[in-house]
Amino acid sequence: MQVRVKTKEIKARLENLAVVLVETLYPENIGSAARACANFGVSQLILVRPKDLTPEKMRAMATRSGLPILEKMKIYDDLIEALADFNYVVGTTARLGKQRKVYETVREIVPRIVDLSQNNRIAFLFGNEKWGLTNETLYHCHTVVTIPTTEAASLNVAQAVVIVLYEMFCASAAVEIPKPRLATIKELEVMYEILRETLKRIDYVPHDNETLWMTTIRRFLSRLDLTAQEVRVIQGFCKQLLWALGSSSS
Repeated sequence: MQVRVKTKEIKARLENLAVVLVETLYPENIGSAARACANFGVSQLILVRPKDLTPEKMRAMATRSGLPILEKMKIYDDLIEALADFNYVVGTTARLGKQRKVYETVREIVPRIVDLSQNNRIAFLFGNEKWGLTNETLYHCHTVVTIPTTEAASLNVAQAVVIVLYEMFCASAAVEIPKPRLATIKELEVMYEILRETLKRIDYVPHDNETLWMTTIRRFLSRLDLTAQEVRVIQGFCKQLLWALGSSSS
């Protein structure tokens, strides 16, 4: 006899989503992003090293609906600090190169984000108007997505924010059990550091090419959507191995 398991349809928890604008050049785009957040129910707007914060220009594009978002947006000088309490980071890019492995489109990633948003804080990163997100910034993303367009088309950062938030607002997915809390960026960085120390101690990582090896390892682990508990297990394993080797991780 086949037993049917009842599932329920859930919406993304928009209160757990945030838009992070990195090194935005024009205040008008910040205002437009705030307006998009208000239109689609996302209350968190974060800026990292913005180049121009002219209030009049931001408010003009935010319109009345986006003003509350502007008033409580957070501004950081450091990307890691801005992302520290997030569990999952999605980078956006229009450039597809050797160092920019795009695994999904925005629409393809939506069901996973709906699921993850039940118990996790999720940040969508958008680069500036000239060169987007740098490879160094993408280094800290769990995945990278793109918005399909014709070859001649070009989206500015505010348009990209609108499209991503629209997809999230409309999306729903049938799930049985929400996924557990993922590790925050702060927790992941601590894990990566002790992992790097351990791999160096056992001579697994070449001393003359450490950055490349760690980048490869981080890309692999970021695709696993590690939970906070799994990160603690990896840290514990590394600490025990270092202790056994006569070293100390503290």
